[in-house]
Amino acid sequence: MIEYEKLYNEVKRNLSERRFKHTEGVIKRSIEFAEIYNVDKEIVKLSALAHDIAKELSKEEIENYINSYNIQLDEIEKQNRNLIHSKIGAYICKNKYNFTDDMVNSVMYHTTGRENMSMLEKIIYLADATEENRKYCSKYYVDIIKENINKGIVEIQKWTINKLLEENILIHPDSIKCYNYYIEGNRRGNRDVL
Repeated sequence: MIEYEKLYNEVKRNLSERRFKHTEGVIKRSIEFAEIYNVDKEIVKLSALAHDIAKELSKEEIENYINSYNIQLDEIEKQNRNLIHSKIGAYICKNKYNFTDDMVNSVMYHTTGRENMSMLEKIIYLADATEENRKYCSKYYVDIIKENINKGIVEIQKWTINKLLEENILIHPDSIKCYNYYIEGNRRGNRDVL
């Protein structure tokens, strides 16, 4: 697996200053959550650092990855290009950085979430949504996540889905399934979910 310093320099080179500042915020927030939920901080740091590795690729670079590596996009991803960077990023993390499957999934689902996420996936998903540079980030969300990470997922999904509805943007099925999975688990007090 790639060393942190080498990846840090590569990510910094490939992202704008604004996007890299966001990435540093995700690293900071993910470490905060990892300490609470007892997840390996080195794995969390690498995953957080790489989560947006493909965010600022050019249209030509995106098409090259999709065509050269047979990356499959569903209909919603084809219409909402903001979702594509997660799939390409996951491919890069697996094939270039030799990330574990769990780390790859944390990159793959950091935008939409999904049903039955691992703790690492939850941390990267929520750190991306609540890092301190996000305009909508508030102590309210962070406090909920620190108290109960799965209730935090429900709150972030509600916020995200409402925003997508307001902007008339298609909602990816993974987001809906994620919301339904965690809201149902929270209602039932399901210890596998909670």
